[in-house]
Amino acid sequence: MKLFWKSLYLGLRRRWRTGFTRGFALAGVIWLFTEISMKSFAALDGLVSTYGTGYFSTVIALCVLTFFIHVYETRSVSFRVPTTDSWINIYYGDLLSTDTDWLVGVGEFFDSDLGHVVSRESLHGKLIETVWNSDGGRFRKAVDDALKGKPFEITERSIKPNKKYPIGTTAVLPRASRKIFLVAMARTDLQNAKASSTVPILWDALLGAFHSIHNFGNGGTVSLPLIGNGRSSVNIEPQHLLRLIVLSLIDFGRKTALPKQVNIVLPEECFERLDIREIRRDWSHR
Repeated sequence: MKLFWKSLYLGLRRRWRTGFTRGFALAGVIWLFTEISMKSFAALDGLVSTYGTGYFSTVIALCVLTFFIHVYETRSVSFRVPTTDSWINIYYGDLLSTDTDWLVGVGEFFDSDLGHVVSRESLHGKLIETVWNSDGGRFRKAVDDALKGKPFEITERSIKPNKKYPIGTTAVLPRASRKIFLVAMARTDLQNAKASSTVPILWDALLGAFHSIHNFGNGGTVSLPLIGNGRSSVNIEPQHLLRLIVLSLIDFGRKTALPKQVNIVLPEECFERLDIREIRRDWSHR
């Protein structure tokens, strides 16, 4: 119920004017239809006169319902990738609770030191806690096994590991019947281990990840977060970041292929900064 009122309040702030416009427009359409019908059918004129109170109450109720339907801030949207049979679903939730393949962004060193280098508050850290029970050693072994044969560069980094992988390198890790795709999407400072990214870097990282999903995902549904919005922030507004991610998905889907279903799972803390209805509107009619 709390989420319902939160969605309604935000929607009223954003769209109350257009909500009133839609409500009054419906009233006008009903009035016009009623007037024409009453002129054409005398019996209807009598019915409206007899049940006028009920009629007007119904019209008001429909207009109010239209107003609230229009202003309510939806928490999920879906649309088809143009010219393909793939669908993109965008909703608020917890990525790590989804029973799908996962795409998670990490730094170029694929760090495993939880609490020191990898923040427990980051999705990377929560992944280690959830899947590997906070055992960084087991996570490290799984990543190293997945990265065998991938090109890397030995650096002078004092913190281990010191192998730096190209942006877009993706480690495919097993998770029961599902897969976890870890993609290098951020540069890491050699001194303080702080990760950072940019729009071009993120675009290249997503391209590399999507190729790995295409090659190793077996067409299974994949879920990804608002990648680039966490500790390794791309430093753009969440709405623009979401547009970028959707655009990269659509661009790749048109040129190559995406799974039948791709989920973008958004954090609740971005709810007031995102307008997912706008994203659906931009792509639904193309």
